[in-house]
Amino acid sequence: MSDELSSRRLPSLTSLRFVLAIPVIWYHVSYVSGIFDGSLHKSLAIGAPFAAGAVSGFFVLSGFVVTWVYRPGDRARTFWRRRCWKILPNHLLAWTATLVLFAVATAEMPMPAPPGDGTGAALTNLFLVQDWIPDYHLYSGFNTPAWSISCEVFFYALFPALILVARRIPTRRLRSVWAALAGMIVLMPLVSSAIPGTELYDWLPINERSLWFAYVFPPVRLLEFMLGIVTARLIQTSSWPHIRRRYLGIAMFLFFAALPSLPPQYAMGSATAPALAVIIARLALADLEGRSRRLHHPALLTLGESSYALYITHAPLMMAARYLIGPDPDLAPGVGFAWVLGVIALAFLVSLVVYRYFELPLLRRWSGSRRTPPPLQPAPSPTPASSA
Repeated sequence: MSDELSSRRLPSLTSLRFVLAIPVIWYHVSYVSGIFDGSLHKSLAIGAPFAAGAVSGFFVLSGFVVTWVYRPGDRARTFWRRRCWKILPNHLLAWTATLVLFAVATAEMPMPAPPGDGTGAALTNLFLVQDWIPDYHLYSGFNTPAWSISCEVFFYALFPALILVARRIPTRRLRSVWAALAGMIVLMPLVSSAIPGTELYDWLPINERSLWFAYVFPPVRLLEFMLGIVTARLIQTSSWPHIRRRYLGIAMFLFFAALPSLPPQYAMGSATAPALAVIIARLALADLEGRSRRLHHPALLTLGESSYALYITHAPLMMAARYLIGPDPDLAPGVGFAWVLGVIALAFLVSLVVYRYFELPLLRRWSGSRRTPPPLQPAPSPTPASSA
């Protein structure tokens, strides 16, 4: 039954990738870019928990989808080959664009927290090892969004072993494993709040190592990927419990309402992973039962397929646009928001071109995967550490 279910496509999850990308891109371009100042800039910080939560959603979704398309007998080498050709070409393209930008720029990026552009930041970013070093200038440096790709590389390296373990978990124990993972995920920000240190900035009341542990450290974020794996297994074994939508809405509302009273590490979004896993499961079940149509629009599917290109390329594009305006734009709110929307629209256009004429041809030519259609290929997309 598991293999029969997994042969069915889940288009709603493809569209969900685009939905998750929206708060990420909006927050980066409107707030992280520093295009506004004063009280307006501070008010836009409200988008941080939503953007960071979207990152968590991508990690859970990544674990869910690679589990969904897995077949017994799939070779680890084949899996790693597909993943490499999915993530590395776009990463190298965006890294090169960032390198050119920093090379031609004659001054520091006029942003509240410009990413590090030194040799260390460039090399660790290039080889996707920045997340293993608790140095803010490295794990949030250069093309900052690549920090989540560094996590994904770690997830994918372990997936062939993780899926074998997951498939050996007795069906009756899957719910308990899911609950245990959810509990650990919710507690991790509390654990990280005990790490001492000096706050990074006035507007970021978290020290460097605490931020690294809660938001960036791959073994901690692996819990969300594993939650996606177990969520997929619950659906494949027809063991997913019925959870009413209103209970999910109440839980999300209470969490965001309680955020001001919680340690600031909870604003980094990982604690939303259990609720996002429930949303992913509901959408998958709706597709399987033929009840879902809202997320099946061709435009949404195309945007979802290009969401990884959007995520990994939008930062150098945003920085270039911000650099051209200068360090003190002093724009009227209307003009500033027009700039924000213009940069976002351009980022969407660039991502569609990159996906159609760069990512997809390389994937089809070299990944060696013709059995799995592109819409089911998971693309990590989440927020850079600077979005804190």
